[in-house]
Amino acid sequence: MQEFLDHLKKGKFMVPTCISCGSKVWPPSHRCPYCLSKTSLKKIETTGILLEFSSSHIKGKEGVFGLIEMSGIKLIGSFGTPQLKEGMKVKMTRCGVRPDGTAFYSFAPAKA
Repeated sequence: MQEFLDHLKKGKFMVPTCISCGSKVWPPSHRCPYCLSKTSLKKIETTGILLEFSSSHIKGKEGVFGLIEMSGIKLIGSFGTPQLKEGMKVKMTRCGVRPDGTAFYSFAPAKA
C-alpha cells in the first residue's frame, strides 16, 4: 500500500480503516478483510500497551523489542530503554522507513 508507505516515510503513522464497517486493517491493505470494502488512511492514537518484550544481542541488531497493542492493532517496535514491564503504557516516538526499505516503529514508556 504505497500511500501508507508515503506517510510512514514522512514519519506519520496512519492505519487503513474500512470506509464501510470502520474496522482497522492491519497489516495495511486497500481492502477490508471482513467486508471487502475499500479502506482509507486514518490517524490513530499511538499510545498502547506493551504485551511482551525481549532483548537482542545479535551483532548489528542489538536492542530491546516489544509487541505493542494500540488502537486495536498489534505491531513490533523497538525501545531505547531496557526498563520495561509487560502491561505498561507506551507511546510511539518515531516511525519511518529505513534506507533498505524496512519500516520501523520506536516506542518509549508513556508518561503517567
